[in-house]
Amino acid sequence: MKEKNIQSKILSHLREHPNQSYKPKELAKQLLLDDRQLDEILLTLHKLVTEGVVGKKGKKFFIRENQLVGTLSVNKNGEGFVTVDGYDEDFFVAPSRLKTAMNKDKVLIVPFKRKQQGKRKEAEVVKVVERARSRFVGTFEKSAEFAFVVPDDPKMRRDIYIPLEKIGTARNGQKVVVNLELWDDEYLNPQGAVAEVLGYPNEKGVDVLSVAKQHDLHFDFPNAVERECEKIDAEISENEIQRRLDFRKGLCFTIDPFDAKDFDDAVSLELLDNGHYLLGVHIADVSYYVREATELDKEAFIRGTSTYLVDRVIPMLPEKLSNELCSLRPGEDKLTFSCFMEITPSGDVIDYDIVESVIHSHHRFTYEEVQQIISGKRPGDLDRKIVDEVLLMHKASKILTQKRLSVGSIDFDTPEAKFKLDDDGIPIECYRKDRLDSHRLVEEFMLLANQTVAKHVGMVTHSGGKGAYPFLYRVHDKPVQERLENFMTLLKVFGHQLQLTKGQVTPKQIQRVIEKVKGKKEDRLIEKVAIRTMAKAEYSDKNIGHFGLAFDFYSHFTSPIRRFPDLIVHRMLKEYSDGMSTRRVEWWNDKLPGMAKHCSNREKIATEAERESIKIKQVEFMMQHVGNEYSGSISGVMGFGVFVEIAEYLIEGLIHIRDLKDDYYTYDEKNYRLMGERKKRMFQLGDEVRIKVVSVNREKNEVDFMLIE
Repeated sequence: MKEKNIQSKILSHLREHPNQSYKPKELAKQLLLDDRQLDEILLTLHKLVTEGVVGKKGKKFFIRENQLVGTLSVNKNGEGFVTVDGYDEDFFVAPSRLKTAMNKDKVLIVPFKRKQQGKRKEAEVVKVVERARSRFVGTFEKSAEFAFVVPDDPKMRRDIYIPLEKIGTARNGQKVVVNLELWDDEYLNPQGAVAEVLGYPNEKGVDVLSVAKQHDLHFDFPNAVERECEKIDAEISENEIQRRLDFRKGLCFTIDPFDAKDFDDAVSLELLDNGHYLLGVHIADVSYYVREATELDKEAFIRGTSTYLVDRVIPMLPEKLSNELCSLRPGEDKLTFSCFMEITPSGDVIDYDIVESVIHSHHRFTYEEVQQIISGKRPGDLDRKIVDEVLLMHKASKILTQKRLSVGSIDFDTPEAKFKLDDDGIPIECYRKDRLDSHRLVEEFMLLANQTVAKHVGMVTHSGGKGAYPFLYRVHDKPVQERLENFMTLLKVFGHQLQLTKGQVTPKQIQRVIEKVKGKKEDRLIEKVAIRTMAKAEYSDKNIGHFGLAFDFYSHFTSPIRRFPDLIVHRMLKEYSDGMSTRRVEWWNDKLPGMAKHCSNREKIATEAERESIKIKQVEFMMQHVGNEYSGSISGVMGFGVFVEIAEYLIEGLIHIRDLKDDYYTYDEKNYRLMGERKKRMFQLGDEVRIKVVSVNREKNEVDFMLIE
């Protein structure tokens, strides 16, 4: 009998008897097979066990049912959580049941039956279906007989063994990139080879470079992309100008960070005779230069987004495009895609036009310069018309903000940590960058343009009314129930309540809580937890709306220099205006789901890298301030201590419970606090404390504080 037939018979029998387990001899008897075929049966059973289809307990074999494939997330404690499409709740996987699976791997799992109602779902990893990554960054260590690399990623649970013949030029203590070559036995360390030496940790730029390499982000572009880019003509032909709306005489300008080099968007505003506003949002027409299926297009799609690290940018497009041809630099004619919106004094858009255009930016503003004008400080050398337009924009943006908040849009006011670096890349200054009215001004205009474009496409139908056009939406789902319940518990600790409607939460209800706690000691903490409670916004070809913004239609249209989804949206808009063929509609319907998933993943990777680069520089900055005292607020309470955030730097550190020596403290998980047993002293979320910086661990990116009485 052939092996395939034996396998088929074994599986059929086991599936018919899902609650039974068999020894190989018992199985042979049940299948009426000859004992001489026992070796073949054993080989087949072990093959099925390896594949995860059959389970083995002792000497008996049984069918594994309810096998699921999902994506694994591993936390710093080594615990796994597997997200499976179609399931609202993740499956918990204990560290001992992860096998050789790593963070973000696609894995095959078998769920366990819940022992009691309400307990979280648990599962075991059967096998790794697909590795998420094969390259790691870490610190190289070598002895006389062997070498290994300690990964920087705390979610990588094992050191990587390196055979001596595969260490290259690496030396002790250097940061290196390792190619993972083998890990198929959970009881042995993974094996790899040194692919690249980055340098010693204290050398200039090695820390941030390590972050980029850890996330497989590339600074250089392939030669084919560079060659294609060099061939692009910088001159705009007269024919191209003639076929576009010529807005070069219209007064428009850009507003960006002081250190920006690529300017995606320019804005214009006119007060009409009927008292309405005519807002123009003019976006760099990247799709004119980056054509579909070119090398430029393929590389931009792979990258998905630009990544903004502390000391450098990893762009989605080569510099010739991002900083020159597509950048809306002042005093230059530029090709754009414009969205003109007629807005009433109450903030309603009653008419709009989305059109290819050519503009001539009259000024390059920084946010700080616009803020000065809003605050009444008017530079004397600036054209009066530009100053008046800025003030008119501020007035219009306030109307739009009020309109948006009135429908329930959540308005998080989150500050950022920024740095001033010396010539060696060392942070000599760390400061908190708060949100200004000038930021709000630009945000409101971009939000409105994105919403208008999505509405335009979402509400248009095919000829014959066969359904909505395919489109790439920016969507945001409702919070998952478990996170929402945790948020509500935290609110109760501080005496607040989240009013639900028939058990469901609305963005307006969350916004009311955010407004209510403004100015209180717990405001920043509650806002941070509210953000964590939210689902992650992502790209999708299916429109479910944007919960956080309370928009039924939303897309990304305004940043095609740095986001590939915006480039997709521009291409689709042009096709719709020309009349999209049925074949092309089918093509988009086929490709969009994969494009959306890829772009969402690339965004997550970029965000993680950006956050890590900030954390690295925060820790490096605190190394210079060991022994200093600061005021801070308790931002987290755990059984092992309390986390404190220094507000002026947005830097967080830990006070270990072992260093609270005035009493014996116990963790009150329900009320997010530590409580002293004798003196009843309490450390609760949001409390103001005085701390001293006692130690900094650069390798683990950890800062330890001591409480000052």
